[in-house]
Amino acid sequence: MQTIEKTAGQVIAGDTRASVEAVDQAVASLATLCASIIEVSTASNMPVGTAQAALANAGASLNSMIASRADIAAATRELTAIQRKSNLEKMDFGCPGDRRTSGSLTDHPVLQSSE
Repeated sequence: MQTIEKTAGQVIAGDTRASVEAVDQAVASLATLCASIIEVSTASNMPVGTAQAALANAGASLNSMIASRADIAAATRELTAIQRKSNLEKMDFGCPGDRRTSGSLTDHPVLQSSE
């Protein structure tokens, strides 16, 4: 059994949550960038190929961040496995997904309840 200080577990849990939030924010920002490139290209009446390289690069970055999200999820599973084999097995540090939403979805018309 691994012996881990409770405060060390709290630090790891906090860093994990912060990392997941940062990766999620990067994914959202890159998705927005891709959409913005299309919107600006369309609004500016650019030929379809004009912004293609920029869109492809932003899309490749988005794909990389999505892969990074899978990696951080795998790291989180490994950290949970370590915790379960330690003296902190019964400690609840919360999950990286246990966070409040940014609120931006609450205003989305598709997600609003119809009255």
